[in-house]
Amino acid sequence: MTLPAPVAPGPRPANRNLTAAVWALLVAGLIVVIAAGVRELWISSERQEYQDLPVYGQIPPFRFLERDGQFRTLQDLQGQIWLAGFFFTTCTGPCPVLSSRMADLAQSVGRTKGRVKIVSITVDPETDTPERLQAYAKKYGAGTNWWFLSGPLPEVFRIAREGFKLAVEPNPPEAVALNGKMLHSTKIALVDGRGQVRAYYNGTEEDLLARVLPDVGNLLREAGEKR
Repeated sequence: MTLPAPVAPGPRPANRNLTAAVWALLVAGLIVVIAAGVRELWISSERQEYQDLPVYGQIPPFRFLERDGQFRTLQDLQGQIWLAGFFFTTCTGPCPVLSSRMADLAQSVGRTKGRVKIVSITVDPETDTPERLQAYAKKYGAGTNWWFLSGPLPEVFRIAREGFKLAVEPNPPEAVALNGKMLHSTKIALVDGRGQVRAYYNGTEEDLLARVLPDVGNLLREAGEKR
């Protein structure tokens, strides 16, 4: 009589606890890598001699309302480095990506203990009330080092065009349904403690941190040497 051939053992069912532990380690490792990458950007920029960044323009005085209901002025930013961009809360185009990048910046510059701020200026002040800006800021985890400003539209246009040298204008009526009320640049401007624009970046690029942080380090060291 012929005996049946032995059956090869099949794969063992995966241990769910082990799988969860492995994934947790992978996620934790990824967070550590990202944090280490940001730290290394700061350290490398701090070690080298600072580069003298060009001056592209001067921000004129302004008085805009912040989401907390208090007014903020250019004078409030004197002596501080800030990164600024334009947006509006109902934008369905590049604004969500831009705001996510700004959130990354706000978190990364937190170690400067208030010496660097993030400033987002709405180009739709009629819609973007302080209450609406509060909800938007909460959505992106904004802290006190990230301001959300609104002001009269002519003043916003003046600051954008004359100060930041960035494009902003109403969308044609036929394009509002698809693209929203306003057209605006997605560039982010780096501004020094004297209100001078020193650099521009594409605010939707994935490597924004790698581009911005060394320049922020340059301005921090420049400010320190000029004290």
